[in-house]
Amino acid sequence: MSSITSFFDRLSISKKLAFWYGLSLFVMLSLFGYFLYETFHNSIHHNYDRHLRFEAEQLIPYIHTKDSLSINLTGYSRNAALESGVEYGTYVQLYNQHDSLIYKSPNFANVSQPLNTEIPDTPEEYSFSSQWQDLPARTLFYPINNSEGEFCGWLEVTGFEWTRHEEVNRFKRYIIILIVISVAFSILGGYWLSRRALTPVASISEAAKSITATDLDKRIPVNYQVRDELTDLAETFNMMLNRLQKGFEREKRFTSDAAHELMTPLSSMRSDAEIMLRKPRSKEEYQETIQRMLNEVRKMSEMVHLLLQLSRVESVHRSKPDIVNISHIAAAVADQHREDADRKEITIQTQIDPDLQVRAHGAYIEEVINNLLENAVKYTPEGEVKLELQRSSGKAVIHLSDTGVGFDEETQKHLFERFYRANESEVQEQPGSGLGLPLVKAIVELYSGKIRAYSKGKGKGSTFVVEFPLVNDTEG
Repeated sequence: MSSITSFFDRLSISKKLAFWYGLSLFVMLSLFGYFLYETFHNSIHHNYDRHLRFEAEQLIPYIHTKDSLSINLTGYSRNAALESGVEYGTYVQLYNQHDSLIYKSPNFANVSQPLNTEIPDTPEEYSFSSQWQDLPARTLFYPINNSEGEFCGWLEVTGFEWTRHEEVNRFKRYIIILIVISVAFSILGGYWLSRRALTPVASISEAAKSITATDLDKRIPVNYQVRDELTDLAETFNMMLNRLQKGFEREKRFTSDAAHELMTPLSSMRSDAEIMLRKPRSKEEYQETIQRMLNEVRKMSEMVHLLLQLSRVESVHRSKPDIVNISHIAAAVADQHREDADRKEITIQTQIDPDLQVRAHGAYIEEVINNLLENAVKYTPEGEVKLELQRSSGKAVIHLSDTGVGFDEETQKHLFERFYRANESEVQEQPGSGLGLPLVKAIVELYSGKIRAYSKGKGKGSTFVVEFPLVNDTEG
């Protein structure tokens, strides 16, 4: 059995489909053929019973029931049938009510094999089939009643159905041949159809094999004129390739940008070091150079820290998030920035709904709010920063608005790209790596949230909107 299963598992899909199609058709045709055969067979018996009943009714007038049961066939027109041979004769026997044999037709004298008799227990017409003299025979027991309607014996009439059985057997052979031919053609036709139907799969397979990491711009051909499951499969593969291509391009651009951003401070530090080593310098010059190098190291440290944060957020292997109170985190982060805001004469206003809970890592939620608040304070020369946290349609919604430098539509398109910083002098003068907002976006999307940024233009402030799904009341 295991070898058969193993052989079947090695078959191609088209062969499996053809096999199952042929098997199902064989089962259905076999059941239908059996039904036809049994119906035809029973109909043959029923028709022959009518013939035997006719023979019995022809004999009834010659049976006498007065005083005792007897039969006198003088003048019976079908006496020849009662004397005929095996194939065409009619065999008649008469029994009284005590099942004793009274009469036997003359043709029984030429028979060596006795006829199996099954006399009914109740006085009702009864027929059955048997094998007699190597031929199929049919026997009818016909009840005999006297003039007063009382049962007084049985008339047994037997004939051979060999011609009818030949028809039945011929019909059975026709059914079997028809089933075999139909199943054979169905398997061949099913195999051809399945091969034809699965041709797009071969095309998809060949196209997928030709796509490598160096040519991810290739796509699997899709036949939109025939909309079926294979079209959906091809589209699914193409969407996966789109994601892979974007991921490769993003990582490639990220690697290039990271190398460029790290090379700049390294080059500056190397240049300062080489200049200082050309000749002896004063203590003040050494201190000034070391301070510049220290500032560059700090920038690099911040950049590496943010890169590591991005790597952790985007990592496949992440610990399971907890249920955290985002209201407490928002209030605590706002308090941490009030001192810096006060030094720049910036007012931080908060409006926080209490006890809003989201499923996330507390440190990452703190990173999101901290980055947004830090940017708001950094790029707002004076005025106010407003932090709102509210419940809305099953979500915790953060609105962070400021009266700072703002941005135009072109900058808005690139805000969340890595290492991107606006060209405005107000932005370039402030220290930064261009990784803060990409990190915020990655964290927000990690927890199925959304982030959007708005501004009316340069110098007109900006607004960031962040949404996190709230934890259901039945959860946690």
